[in-house]
Amino acid sequence: MKDNSYIGISKKFAITNQLRQEYFIQDLYIEILIAEAILKQKQQILKQKIDEAIDNNDKNLFNKLAEKLLVVETQLNA
Repeated sequence: MKDNSYIGISKKFAITNQLRQEYFIQDLYIEILIAEAILKQKQQILKQKIDEAIDNNDKNLFNKLAEKLLVVETQLNA
């Protein structure tokens, strides 16, 4: 039996609204985790390339990569 009373409809709306909020928060959390994982991967790659630039005495490449690394680390700490 469906409860089409005002109270029944209000309860259904409240439950539906609560579920939407929970899904939104879960989606947001997942997006944050993915973004952080991508940034950490970029950080690791940049550090490896910086090591290679140091090994090759490539100061220009080192400076460019160091600037990119600072941007990535700033994003990670934001």
